[in-house]
Amino acid sequence: MKKALILGAGFSGCTMAYLLNREGWDCTVIEKEGSIGGGCRTYFYGGHPYTLGPRPYYGYSEKVFRWVDSFVKMRRFSHYLLSYVEQDGRFYYYPIHEDDIPKMKHRERIFEELSQLDLDRKPKNFEEYWINKVGPTLYEMFVNQYSKKMWLIDSNRQLDTFNWSAKDKVIESGSKECYKGSILGYPIAYDGYNSYFDKTSHGATMILNEKVSVIDLKNRSITLSDGTVRKGDILISSIPLEELCGCSRGELLYAGRDFVVFVLPCKQVLPGDIRFCHYTQSEPYTRIVEYKKLTYYESEDTLLVMEFPSKSNKLYPYMIKEQIERAREYLADLPEDVYSIGRLGTYKYSTIEQTISQCFSAYKKITGKSADGLENEFYNLGDVELIKTRTGGGN
Repeated sequence: MKKALILGAGFSGCTMAYLLNREGWDCTVIEKEGSIGGGCRTYFYGGHPYTLGPRPYYGYSEKVFRWVDSFVKMRRFSHYLLSYVEQDGRFYYYPIHEDDIPKMKHRERIFEELSQLDLDRKPKNFEEYWINKVGPTLYEMFVNQYSKKMWLIDSNRQLDTFNWSAKDKVIESGSKECYKGSILGYPIAYDGYNSYFDKTSHGATMILNEKVSVIDLKNRSITLSDGTVRKGDILISSIPLEELCGCSRGELLYAGRDFVVFVLPCKQVLPGDIRFCHYTQSEPYTRIVEYKKLTYYESEDTLLVMEFPSKSNKLYPYMIKEQIERAREYLADLPEDVYSIGRLGTYKYSTIEQTISQCFSAYKKITGKSADGLENEFYNLGDVELIKTRTGGGN
């Protein structure tokens, strides 16, 4: 029986375990945390379900959406996003909408700047990119401070790539919906995506609460903290790319977040289909999310999570050419039968959809088979007990 060693038990690791296990592979998944699901795992506070950062499904692939839906039933919805602009003392829709401009404090200046835009000018950095698109006033209102605090940088000129976020669009007209034209959804289940991770990892050997001390890429082997060595025919990783490669080419930069969870004594805070708000100025936080607007959890109270930029974890790869090139070099260094996938494993701003698509591509390279149609094979465990080998204090 062929063996696969899989590092990380988020969407990447669990999906690969399922795909290979169904082909008869012996899969061992090693996760440093005490639970599976990575950044998309649902936690609970006072009965309220939430994730560390909003994790809606966003994308354009019906195939991948059906795949997720076959494990955990999904609810589709529309989404509207507000940004608070402190100097105007009010919220506006985001992406910036033409209907909001007449309500803005400096509307005359904004209209004048928009009339003088040189859309053909080629920008050198993120600051020039946005000023070219919306003018300096809207840039200051919506982008400048927000981007600098999100990335923990002094100037947006430090960012030398531009069109990497789904929200980075020109001024919108018509519907104020964010991500319009895309598939947007969230699990119906109380525990969110958790059952996806349980079902897809079923049949794999799961080792939780375990940090890998040595990774031997050439021999596709890892050494656990107790000195145990495990070897696979293939090694699949979703841990940070530079950690997989022993930082041989230097560190890669990431922005992270700290999260503050709190409950308020009211049924709902945000109106209508507004699910979270961005704060664009000198506030120390970037976003506040009302989770029942995603989960549809019924309660007399409501749970919100406030997000603060931080270096305490690795969540967002820096979209800087030098960093992206270093990541490419790391990927080129990987020997045969070693695969690095997911947001941290590819150093890309990947969504759930893109991550699962990467798993399908890796599956095809490993097995020579296409993942087409697999989403139609509904995997229903029913009341089958999830029997796994868990060590290191996991449950």
